[in-house]
Order: sequence, then structure tokens, then C-alpha cells
Amino acid sequence: MRYFRYYELRCNEEIQTVKFLIALTLLALQGCMSTEVVPQGSTFSYENNLESNHASAYFYQFDMPGVNSCLLVGVEGKYKGCIGYPGYTRISITTGTKEISFTPNSPIKIANLDFDFGFEAGKEYFFKYQNVKHKSSSDKEIKTQYNMLLDDTYGWYLVDKQSALNELKGLRAWHKAI
Repeated sequence: MRYFRYYELRCNEEIQTVKFLIALTLLALQGCMSTEVVPQGSTFSYENNLESNHASAYFYQFDMPGVNSCLLVGVEGKYKGCIGYPGYTRISITTGTKEISFTPNSPIKIANLDFDFGFEAGKEYFFKYQNVKHKSSSDKEIKTQYNMLLDDTYGWYLVDKQSALNELKGLRAWHKAI
């Protein structure tokens, strides 16, 4: 009789462990399984209206394998925009060196890539997220990282204005306020 009681307790512990692992996996994947990834905001149109003591930064991407929620763009720890897949966001940034971070918009917000960049008043910056294999010779690497699951390297590149303006045509802004 004691053997059956031990077996019953052991099975209950294993069931609880499996339930916990399933719940943890679902929670972790929630940001990667969202169906709301395609931006429905306004289509890109270039506006050269800079504030006097600010820089204008455009962040855009065409895809990010493995992530299916918009990508929050943070400046000094505060979310200022969100990029869909594909999509873009434009942010006005005060001058100086700022920490820029990128975080999937999921319940657990953990920045997956960040960098420091010096912004100058009155200037425009165009940052593109792409696979390193697809960068052009004029793209300036800002920060890249290896993705072990995809066995490939992706990163943010500073792109020249004319190339960026051509690529941004047709991209949409995120449709919800953050």
C-alpha cells in the first residue's frame, strides 16, 4: 500500500513539473506568437521638420525571424516607438549620446539589443535592421548579434539617406500608441 502512495505522489510531482514548464514556455513565447505584427498605420512619407535642439532618427526593418510582435524602440529606457514587420518608426531625440534599445512588445519585456549613439541637433539618422549578409558596402555597422537559433547574425546599420528613403517607401508606421 505504501508503494502505491509513493507512486501516486511521484506522479503528481511530475505532472506539476510538466504543467509548470508548459506554462513557462507559453509565457515566454507569447511575444513570439502574437498575430498582430503587420503595421496598419500611415504609409511612410518624408517630412523634413526638425526641432531646433533635436535630431530625427528613423528605425526600420523588413523582417526579424522568430519575433512576431512589434519591436519597441527605447531611448534612455523609455519606449518612444514600435516597429512592425515590416515597418518603421520616426523618433525625435534630444542631442547627446543616448542609449537606444529594442524590445519585443510582450508581457515580459527584455531588451534583445541595445547600443549607445551620439545624436547631433538638426541631423537625420536612418537605422536599418538587417542580416549582415544583406548589408551594402556603404552601410555602417552600429551593433550586431549572433542568433544561435537561426545560426545567423543580424544587426542595426546606419544607412545613407537616399538609400533609406528609397527603402522606406511603402513601409507603414505602427498603428497603436505605446
